[in-house]
Amino acid sequence: MTLRLFFVAGWRSHLALFRWLRPSAFIPTVLGVPVVQLIWFVRLGRYLDTYPTEYYVVGNALNASALVGLFAPAMSVQGERLSGTLTAVLATPANRAVMFAGRIVPPVLIGAFATAVMLVLGTALGWVSVPVFAVLPLLAAVLVTALSCSACGLVIGAVGLRTLESTFLANVMLYSMLLLCGINIPLDRLPGWLAALGTVMPMTQGVEAARRALTGAGGIPGLLGWELLKAAVLLLLALLLLRVLERGSRANAALDRR
Repeated sequence: MTLRLFFVAGWRSHLALFRWLRPSAFIPTVLGVPVVQLIWFVRLGRYLDTYPTEYYVVGNALNASALVGLFAPAMSVQGERLSGTLTAVLATPANRAVMFAGRIVPPVLIGAFATAVMLVLGTALGWVSVPVFAVLPLLAAVLVTALSCSACGLVIGAVGLRTLESTFLANVMLYSMLLLCGINIPLDRLPGWLAALGTVMPMTQGVEAARRALTGAGGIPGLLGWELLKAAVLLLLALLLLRVLERGSRANAALDRR
C-alpha cells in the first residue's frame, strides 16, 4: 500500500499538471522551451567563441531537467490548492511524507528524458559527441541532477501551502541556477560570493560531472555524491516544511485562500 501511494499518487498528480499529458500541453512545455534555450546559448557561445560548443550543450541540456524538476512539484501543490482539492488530500489519513515524496518521481524521469532529448539533438547537429564509455556515467549525472532539482521543486511546493507565489519562486530559482550553476558561465568567472552560492545550489556538481563524463576525466563519484547529499537535504527540508506549514495553514484557515 505504501509503494502504491508513493508511485500512483505522485504520477496522478503529475498527469493533472499537463491536462493528463496530452501532447499539445506536454511537448511545448517540456521540450519546446529547452530546445529554444539550447539553440540560443549554443549560437551565442559560438559567436563569442569563449568556450567549446560542448560546454554550452551539456549545461543547457542538464538545465532542461531543472525546468521540469522545479515547476512540476511546486505546481502540483499550488495547483491543488487553487482547484480546491488540497484540503481533501490533506484530510486523508495517508502518510504525508510518502504521498508528497512520490511527487518528485515523475519530474525526475521526465526531466531526465528532456535532458536526453537535448543531448540527442546536440549530437544530431554535430555540437557534441558522446563516447560509448561516457554513456553510463552521463546517465548517472543526469538522473542525480534531475533528482536534486526535483527535491528543490518540492521545497518550493511546500512554501506554496502558505503563499500563491510558487510559480514566481520557481522562476527565480530557475534563472538563478542558469546564472550561478556553471551552465553557461564557469564558477571561477563569477564574484567569490556568487560562486560560493552557486556551489551549494542544486545542479552545479551534476553539470560538472556530466562534462567530465564526456571527457573521461575523474572525480565523477565525488561530484555525484555531493549532488545526492544536496538532494537528500532538500527532500528532508521539503517534508519538514510541508509538515510545519500544513499545521500552520490549518490553524489560520489558509488552505482555502485562493
